[in-house]
Amino acid sequence: MGLDNQYHTMGGADFHIAMTDMVKAGFPVANTGQTFPGLREDQVGFGLPAAVSAGNGYTAPAAVHQALDCLVKGQNCGGYSLRGGASPAFRGLMAWSINWDRYNNWEFRNSHAPYLAALP
Repeated sequence: MGLDNQYHTMGGADFHIAMTDMVKAGFPVANTGQTFPGLREDQVGFGLPAAVSAGNGYTAPAAVHQALDCLVKGQNCGGYSLRGGASPAFRGLMAWSINWDRYNNWEFRNSHAPYLAALP
């Protein structure tokens, strides 16, 4: 559940937006009375599978770029309002399944490297 009190399904831009916003803005930890204080924007990135065959949560490149537009620039957020603000110093993406990226002719790298390189 995101800070907007909505459940977000893996594989869509809104999932990456909401979950990444949580770690940046901070959030209450279950019923512990504790609060995760949030990270600086230069400490924030997110990971996802490199390919459909790599596991749950695969997200099409266009949806990843939509999430990045929102997180980095504050644009194209759909109905989500960032609680932690835009993050121009966003650190990037991680694929936990680099072997699947190689198997799929570097689709993850080739889809996202140009987008990330074009960020200010």
